[in-house]
Amino acid sequence: MEQVMATKMRCINCGAEMYAGGICESCDWRQGWLPVAQASGGSTTFVAEQRHGFIATSIFLATLVGLIGFVAGIASGSAGGAFFGLLVAVAGVAAWVKTHMGRLWIGLAPGDKAAAWPGVLAGGFIAIVAIPITLFCIAILKAATPQVR
Repeated sequence: MEQVMATKMRCINCGAEMYAGGICESCDWRQGWLPVAQASGGSTTFVAEQRHGFIATSIFLATLVGLIGFVAGIASGSAGGAFFGLLVAVAGVAAWVKTHMGRLWIGLAPGDKAAAWPGVLAGGFIAIVAIPITLFCIAILKAATPQVR
């Protein structure tokens, strides 16, 4: 019989050892919840972690641009372009899976957060660098085009 090894992590609320994806036995915290108030009796009130917009957007951009790069690399016969596009797309998909479609970040286990970083960083680079350069080039082309009155 195969034994499944579960990942352990520390609870962000009380610091007790718990299984990733499980419920803390000490304070009932689980991934995706944030502690907001603590009663005098020691019980804690939690709310759901809201979707992280920039993280979700950057992961989406990494996946999309990676797939476009992969297809463009295949179409042009560039093995390097296809490999790099596939690498970025896989990083984006891994980040989607680890962050539960961009809903979890604060409550992630350290290993899951480390697995999601490449996709978040690739998408953040695309959002911060590539999109403004593209918009700048479009603005230059629009300014160079004669206007019809």
